[in-house]
Amino acid sequence: MPPFSAARPPAFLLFTDLPKAGPYLAAIARRGLRSLVVTGPPQWPLEHVAVSYVGRPGHPFEAVERLDFRAPEDLSAILAQVARWASEYDIQGVFASSETFVEPAGQSADLLGLPGVGLRAARVCRNKQLQRLYLDEWSPVSVLASSGREAVLTALGERYPVISKPLDLYCSIGVRVLRDREALEAHLDEVVSGPPVLLEQRVSGREFSVESIIAGGRVVFSSVTQKSTNEDESDFFVEMGHTVPACNLSPAEAERLRQAQAAILARLDFGTGMAHGEYRILPDGGVALMEIAARPPGDGLMHVYHLATGASIEASVIDAALGLPVEHPQPRRWARQIYFDHDPGKLAGVAVAGSAEVEPFWVVDHGLWPEVEPVAPGAPPALRKLLVLKAPGAELGPLTDSFGRVVTALFDAPDPEQLERFDAATREAVRVLVN
Repeated sequence: MPPFSAARPPAFLLFTDLPKAGPYLAAIARRGLRSLVVTGPPQWPLEHVAVSYVGRPGHPFEAVERLDFRAPEDLSAILAQVARWASEYDIQGVFASSETFVEPAGQSADLLGLPGVGLRAARVCRNKQLQRLYLDEWSPVSVLASSGREAVLTALGERYPVISKPLDLYCSIGVRVLRDREALEAHLDEVVSGPPVLLEQRVSGREFSVESIIAGGRVVFSSVTQKSTNEDESDFFVEMGHTVPACNLSPAEAERLRQAQAAILARLDFGTGMAHGEYRILPDGGVALMEIAARPPGDGLMHVYHLATGASIEASVIDAALGLPVEHPQPRRWARQIYFDHDPGKLAGVAVAGSAEVEPFWVVDHGLWPEVEPVAPGAPPALRKLLVLKAPGAELGPLTDSFGRVVTALFDAPDPEQLERFDAATREAVRVLVN
């Protein structure tokens, strides 16, 4: 890479999904840096709208200095573009907030000699089989579907139900439950010629995630999130709620989760960045790893952390990537995101009854998720955002993965009891209208 030159303006290289890039771009700008952004070619209506706002005065995407569309798997082209930008800009940090760009970002940081998650962490976290091999101490029994019928049946034995999950997808895409041997054998016939699939014993227990900021191999922030899914009502595992801090575990259980995450990060030789690990606490009190990602959590969980801690966690991870000190506060308020179920049909609108004062925010009209404003720790409960994630007329079907969800609420409270009461009232007040 070229040596430093005062002629090259300082910049930050961000691999991201544009609709959620606003807080990162703001944090980069506050550090006096230009934003060089790599993202995937737009596919969905929201992504096309987001691109249309790039460079527009007054919009958060005005901060994008350079924008490059790349397929995440096209590593050579991405690194060539990074090298070209490095000849024009003094790139001072690299970060990936997007799951599909974790490996290209890790390789780019390595190329530029900048802090990053590390090549091992980037590779292992993008492949569920590698996670089971590297992190077997915390993992359920698993086997590749391509190992052959007899090898699969022998490895899994009578450990039903079985979970089937694609190796490198995300947002619960393709994840499903196989409840008995007959279902497993039928599934093996379906996937024999398709992309690689991991089959593993289903783990029972309460589900949590642990979010950690790591700087130079040292965990500088770690917190536990309570999760809810639709697994009890279906054969799928779509996340339907996130609560920070978790309300349904003891301090000792929370510490075991944080210790497991720290040990896993050490095994991965995790350098600098953010990690999002998903776990279950077993009936015997043990901790089982579901999977771990070398990037921030998805959905609105970064917004939830902002409400709970009172500070932008995006700003903290940007500082970590720049090698600056990070002292992100622990939660001092309880915050939650929920998704609403819906009937099949075409999206007609969202009705809000009662005293809720927040108007539905149609994300597709703005090209991005709005930022949230935290309040004082003792402030009364309130609905902060009600987001509609699809356009009017969108076809709504069953919730088989995260992309099927359409309406979500973000709210907070000064204590868990008030949070639960406000949750019930919010679910009663909001209706997804279809026709």
